[in-house]
Amino acid sequence: MSGRGARDVRTCLLAVAGLAVAPVGLFAQWQATVSAEGRAVGSPGPPAAPDLSPWEAALTLDASLHQEWSGGKYELRLSPYVRWDPQGERSRLDLRELSVGLLGQRWELRVGFQELFWGAAESAHLVDVVNQRDLGIRSEGYRKMGQPMIDLTAIRRWGTVDLLLIPWFRERTFDGHAGALWAPLRVDASQPVYESGSGRAHLGWAVRWSHTLGSWDLGLSHFQGTLREPGFVPARDAAGNPVLAPRYDVGGHTGLDLQLSTGAWVWKLEAVTADREPGRYVAAAGGLEYGIGDYLALFAEYLYDSRGRAAFTSFEDDLFLGGRLFLPDGQVQAGVYLDRRTLNTVLSLAVGWRLGESLTVELEAGTFVGDELREPALARRQHSYVSLELTRYF
Repeated sequence: MSGRGARDVRTCLLAVAGLAVAPVGLFAQWQATVSAEGRAVGSPGPPAAPDLSPWEAALTLDASLHQEWSGGKYELRLSPYVRWDPQGERSRLDLRELSVGLLGQRWELRVGFQELFWGAAESAHLVDVVNQRDLGIRSEGYRKMGQPMIDLTAIRRWGTVDLLLIPWFRERTFDGHAGALWAPLRVDASQPVYESGSGRAHLGWAVRWSHTLGSWDLGLSHFQGTLREPGFVPARDAAGNPVLAPRYDVGGHTGLDLQLSTGAWVWKLEAVTADREPGRYVAAAGGLEYGIGDYLALFAEYLYDSRGRAAFTSFEDDLFLGGRLFLPDGQVQAGVYLDRRTLNTVLSLAVGWRLGESLTVELEAGTFVGDELREPALARRQHSYVSLELTRYF
C-alpha cells in the first residue's frame, strides 16, 4: 500500500472511531449508512493500466447531521463521507457538507462546504456545475464532492436568487479504474495544469434565479471561474511513462433548465453555453417523461454537444430511452444511449431491493456495444462494469 493510501486509511479509521465515541446526545441526531461494494470493470480495448486489477471493493460510511437553534434562525449541516479501499488507492475522507446558516423569513446565508443540485433532465445534468465530481466511487461517476462557498439566497414572490462566492477549487478524482477510462493513456491527477496562475485559489462565483409558475419550473444560472470538467494534456508520470494530465480552464458557463408538468407528462430541458478552449460551445439535453400510475416512469431524451468529436463526452448526438419501475420493495431502472451518427450504444441496468426495514441491496451493470475508435478522443473509454452494493441504514 502506498504512503498516501496508508494515511487515507488511518484518517478513515479515525473518523469512524470519532463517530462511534461521540456524545450520546449528539449521536442520536445522526443519520448514517454503511455500505460494502464490489465491482468488476472491463474495457473492449487494451487497458490503459495493465497492472490495474479489474476488481475493486470498498467499505463506505455516509453520515449527516442537521441541527437548528433559536427557533430555526441558526442551523448546522454536517455530512462526512468515509471510504476505505482494501487496495488503498481509493480510500478517502471527504466532507459533502459542513456549513453554518443564518435563516431569515425572506433570505438565507450559509458558509462552508455545501452540495447543490441544479437541473431537470434525466440523461445528463449539464447545468449542475458548482460541485466537483468524485469519479472513484461508481462507474457512472456522479458522486459529488463538497464545495467551499458563501451562499446568499433571497426568496421573493418573483423567484429565488442564489448568489455564490467560491474561493477554492477542488480537483476531480481519478482513483482506480476512473484514471484508466480515457483512451489511450491513464490520467495522472497528481500533476494538474491550471490556466489561472492562482491555481486552486482562483476566485469563482455563480448566480441562479429559479421560480415556479403554475406547471412550469424554471432556472437560469451563470457560473464564472475554474471549470469543473477538465481537458487533458500529454505528460509523464514519476516513472517516466506517458500519461494524461488534467487541465483546468477558466471560463463562463450559462445554463437554462425547464420542466413542464401536464398530467402524466413531464417535459424537461437543460441547455448550456460555455466559453472555454478552443472556443464557445452549446450543449443540450431534453425530452419527456411519461408516468403510468405510481409504478412506472418512461423517459425519452435527446443529447447534443456542438463540439462533436472534440467534446469531452460520448453523448454529443445521442438518443436516450429509459424507464424506472417501482415495486413494493424496490425498483428497476434501465436505459440505453444510442449515437445517431455511429450507432454506438451504451446499456445500463440498476436493480435496488429492500431487505427488511434497514437493509438494501443494489446491483448495477453497464456495457458498450460498438466501435470505441469512433468515439470522441477525450471522452471516457467505453467499458463494461458490474457492481453489487449492500447498504445498512441507521
